[in-house]
Amino acid sequence: MTTLAGRTTQAQNTAALPPLVVVIEDEAIVLAGYQMLFESWGYRVVAAQSADEAVEQLEEEGEPPAFILSDFRLRDGQTGTAAISLLRKSFGKSIPGAVVTGDTTVTGEGLKQAEAEGTPILHKPVNGRQLQDILSRALG
Repeated sequence: MTTLAGRTTQAQNTAALPPLVVVIEDEAIVLAGYQMLFESWGYRVVAAQSADEAVEQLEEEGEPPAFILSDFRLRDGQTGTAAISLLRKSFGKSIPGAVVTGDTTVTGEGLKQAEAEGTPILHKPVNGRQLQDILSRALG
């Protein structure tokens, strides 16, 4: 009975917290900028330079993210589309997300996949209003 009560309390505490947003960006300065921006809007942020790093941090947090934002081109040939897919497989297929890219057309296979999955594609330079709009729509 104590275990159940402990879980209920933990669930209530988690529900009272602001949404958890994951940002995946391999450039440290850009990652820090996103983190500061989202935190200034009241979100909790997991900032990672790769999908694997994000998974590790989320496992430590013990809760799934409410939203995933990833740069499209990551280190070692990884893509933001694949990063979002990995997090969705690990934490829930219905997690909303968006990909940020400097590409001006949706020609790459990963970008076509993102578009087909209904994942919004934001073109650089991304402004705060675009991010707020996507977050508002995704998180209600």
